[in-house]
Amino acid sequence: MTGQNVVHVKLDYEEAIRAKKDLLSSERDFLRLLKIMKRYSLLRTEELNTKIKIQNRIKTLKINLGRLTKILPKVILPGILKKEDIIEEKISKIKKEEKDRDLESQLMDIQERLKQLG
Repeated sequence: MTGQNVVHVKLDYEEAIRAKKDLLSSERDFLRLLKIMKRYSLLRTEELNTKIKIQNRIKTLKINLGRLTKILPKVILPGILKKEDIIEEKISKIKKEEKDRDLESQLMDIQERLKQLG
C-alpha cells in the first residue's frame, strides 16, 4: 500500500446506517433468491422425473395394446351396420352445414342492421 493515495470519505451517521441497512437488505434478497432458485431446481428435477415415468408407462401401454390387438380376433361388421354408420356420417354433415348456414344468416342479419343504423 505504500505509494498509493488513500482517499477517505466521510459519511454522516444516518448515511452510514442507511448504507448498512441497504447492504443487509440486499444480502437478504440475494439469499431469498438463492432459496427460490434451489426450490425451482428441485421442482424442475421432480417434473422431469415424472415426465420420464409417464413416458415409460405410455410405452408399456402401447406394447400391451399391440399384444392385445394381436390376440383378439378381428371384428367383421355386417353390411347393415356399415350402412348405418354411413347414414350417421351423412346426418352429422348435414347438421354441420345447417349450423354454418345459420351462422351465415345471422351474420347477414347483423350486417343489414348495421346498414340501417349507419
